[in-house]
Amino acid sequence: MTHHTLSQSAHRVAAGLAAGLVILAAACSTTATASDSTVPASVSAPPSTAPPPTTTVVDEARRSMLLGILKSHHEAGDFVGGRMALRDADGKITTAVFGTPTLDPSSGPVDLDTPWNVGSITKTFVAVVVLQLADEGRIDLDAGIAQYFPTLKDADRITPRELLEHTSGLNDYSYQPPVLSDAHRHWTADEMLAVAEAAGRVGEPGGAFRYSNTNYIVLGEIIEKVTGHPWDQEVRTRITEPLGMDHTDLITGQLASPAFAPSNGAFVDASNAQDPSLGGAAGAIESNTSDLMRYITALEDGTLLSPESQQAMRAFIPGEDYSQFGVTHRYGLGFEEYATDAVTVQGHMGTGAQEAFIGYDPAHGTAVVVMLNVDNPGPQALMAIEALTAAKS
Repeated sequence: MTHHTLSQSAHRVAAGLAAGLVILAAACSTTATASDSTVPASVSAPPSTAPPPTTTVVDEARRSMLLGILKSHHEAGDFVGGRMALRDADGKITTAVFGTPTLDPSSGPVDLDTPWNVGSITKTFVAVVVLQLADEGRIDLDAGIAQYFPTLKDADRITPRELLEHTSGLNDYSYQPPVLSDAHRHWTADEMLAVAEAAGRVGEPGGAFRYSNTNYIVLGEIIEKVTGHPWDQEVRTRITEPLGMDHTDLITGQLASPAFAPSNGAFVDASNAQDPSLGGAAGAIESNTSDLMRYITALEDGTLLSPESQQAMRAFIPGEDYSQFGVTHRYGLGFEEYATDAVTVQGHMGTGAQEAFIGYDPAHGTAVVVMLNVDNPGPQALMAIEALTAAKS
């Protein structure tokens, strides 16, 4: 759920984008060797919304490419265990895994089905619910939120649209000392908002993009005030159950699989680094590769939203400045765009206890899911861009 400002690791991996992305992707298509045959990979059934596959035979070229990306980033020390899925325009899905589920080298292979935390991809689920409620006339995206938060400063000037696109001016609770020093207890939405407010605003409503997890904590509360149900219940009813996403839900207790964080050139177990409540509507959903592929396909083809909301979700504004890395980043309503000279990817990056990325290439009809069992922001986005770039050839 963390801020999109690139971490040290992300700076390292992103620095290669401008000059080396095409070279990296081409190399990935030939990196896998016979020794990789012990790493499971498969072609799975396509999501219900995707066109039928043209073949049920494993695509060795695609498999080799995905394994090459996973292997190169594993050797670079970017993750302990990772998994990827690539959907071609014809609906065929190729999956691959690499590394291990724990720090024990003999604990592999990584399981494709175990749910991992998807971090800020949670924001896309919240955004879809809000946009559906707007389609139903139950939320006005451009009206002040004072009716939901009458005591919040300038609530009459802050709109749901501004919360969705991170232009509300609300500070981020995630990095404030009260949270960092007491991260192992359960936190309520009101407590997180109070911490953010005590830290002061970072801008005026309707101002520049400033990524803040607080925006989505507030949106989660708005969903509950409008529907009478917790935001995660609305996600289940409106998104995951209709799509058959049986491994996707809110994390309320222990992670289903260990999470790790970099420390002094190695990884340490970080499964209990913070209570899941601190993710909340900003980052506390868990899922797996097949569910996320169903989801990004539904986001892509308009299954979940009206044409008007589908267009609004992609009304991108300037986001983080990644120009020094050859990347143009823009943010919509709970949706992102990463553009390089080689490819444009629309989706969302997830950073939390574990890492994920969902995205598709609108020009070629391909989609990708990346999941890593580490809290190490950055590599998942680069891996997704590499895969979609290589898939063009």
